[in-house]
Amino acid sequence: METGWYRDNFVPEAFAPGTFFIFLRGKEKTMKKIQICDITLAHHSEKSGAALSFKEKIEVAKHLAKMGVDVIETAPIENVKTDTLFLKTMNAFVKNTVLSVPCGMDEKSIDIAWSGVSKAEKPRLLLSLPVSTIGMEYTCHKKPPKILEMIQRLVSYARSLCTDVEFQAEDATRSEMDFLISAMKTAAEAGASTITLCDSEGAMLPEEFGAFVADVIEKANMDNVTFFAQCSN
Repeated sequence: METGWYRDNFVPEAFAPGTFFIFLRGKEKTMKKIQICDITLAHHSEKSGAALSFKEKIEVAKHLAKMGVDVIETAPIENVKTDTLFLKTMNAFVKNTVLSVPCGMDEKSIDIAWSGVSKAEKPRLLLSLPVSTIGMEYTCHKKPPKILEMIQRLVSYARSLCTDVEFQAEDATRSEMDFLISAMKTAAEAGASTITLCDSEGAMLPEEFGAFVADVIEKANMDNVTFFAQCSN
């Protein structure tokens, strides 16, 4: 199990590639590597109202790859022709960075995402589903047992195409702890190797969210899974 991941927008001067941080706990010294998942491109889609041009997106991706960012997350594919061309263009120069593409809530959207990222050096398929009561009811119109079935079905299908699958637990901070852990374990058993805990609505202060993530990881007691923490402004 690996922890200590951080997701944020592109801040070129903030971190040096491969930076190591040392945490002191009394007399004990522990060294951990903080790996960066950049979501600049994910936040500049057509739907966001702040879309970048094709050329601008390529330039951002080139800079991120040059910096050595560990993961680049793109926006979901909206325009199949243009967005797939963008991903295939990125495949040519993004070599040492994971290229993560969000999927929708059905197998067809997973196929479309895979068609764009399949030739990448390090492809990843990202599946995001709500785990809070309000999110499940208003986003998916489903009860918790049906959400677990969706997680199992979609993650399994994505895993049949790609060896690197991420499950993103949307609105995790407002979910029931027992259900959140069930959703995480269902995703891992279906093939997800990365799980993201999201404070989607900014429900917690940084200290609270840090304690929440630590508590979830301890209670879940899951091996062979990398945990992400996605904060909110």
